[in-house]
Amino acid sequence: MERPNCGTVDAVHNMLTKLSGLWKTRAAVNKDQPDYWNLAFNPTKQDFCASLLPFRNHQAWREAPKELQSRCLSYAWGIYNLKTIYIECDVVVPACEDIIKTPPQSLNRALLQDVMSQALLDEALHTRMSIMACNYIYDMRKLTPLDFNNFNLVTWREGLLANCNAEWERRLTRFGVACASETLITDYLKTMAEDTSIQSICHEVTRTHAMDEWSHSSVFSFVASDIVHDLSRKERKYLRSVILKTVQMFANNEMGAWSTVFSMLEFPNSRDILNDVGDSNEISVYTDSVGALINRIGLTGKGLGSTESALETLHEKVRA
Repeated sequence: MERPNCGTVDAVHNMLTKLSGLWKTRAAVNKDQPDYWNLAFNPTKQDFCASLLPFRNHQAWREAPKELQSRCLSYAWGIYNLKTIYIECDVVVPACEDIIKTPPQSLNRALLQDVMSQALLDEALHTRMSIMACNYIYDMRKLTPLDFNNFNLVTWREGLLANCNAEWERRLTRFGVACASETLITDYLKTMAEDTSIQSICHEVTRTHAMDEWSHSSVFSFVASDIVHDLSRKERKYLRSVILKTVQMFANNEMGAWSTVFSMLEFPNSRDILNDVGDSNEISVYTDSVGALINRIGLTGKGLGSTESALETLHEKVRA
């Protein structure tokens, strides 16, 4: 059976040991938590980066009153945090639990359990931070909380799992979607984590989250390298396909959530925005990261094809 060149067991062991040690001093869960509620609230500051709105260039958005735009940006913060909660709870946590409960038969078995249990603690804090930060903005802006639970990445994952025919497919699906998500979220968080013009709590929460997720991206990559090392070509091909598909769904515009928000706010000409923007996604934001991930964990060559051709196929599907 051919194996991908994804580093030696010792190399993976050394890096995971290093990352585990850094977690003890760098992870937010191991530090005193800031009192976010006492951060100064500035009603003139935006709660979200307008540059991240999928309809930011649409005429109906540009012509909307500033006050209405401000409320939309507050709900954009709500959508972002709700989606984060669902991804952490329904996507990442199950993948961590798989490795903690039934770890791969690897020489790094105990270490894989260790780093995944650390990630599990981090995700619990991230979920709490998102709940708190979301409700803070709702309270300060006196907005009705958004009630939405149909995020495309989560429902797509559920459908993918339902169509699996074997346990190895289900396990690789759970891990592949989580691994890709933990890598891709760093690209999204980077914009808000570096934007000091937005509300202080929004900036601080995303900055803290981004620092942890940068570490998680490395952890999941090395865990993936360990897992890939013992996969057959068929299993590697399947995992690669799951990771590539995840990019499309992660970049989804979640216009279902925006449809709910537009109705709540009675946003003028919102139907035009929904029809014109749709769920077409800005996948180019994430292709460099997913390409690097596929190369890093050993899912290229050996009959699997090049990363470049896979990404071009991905772009063609989006353009179709």
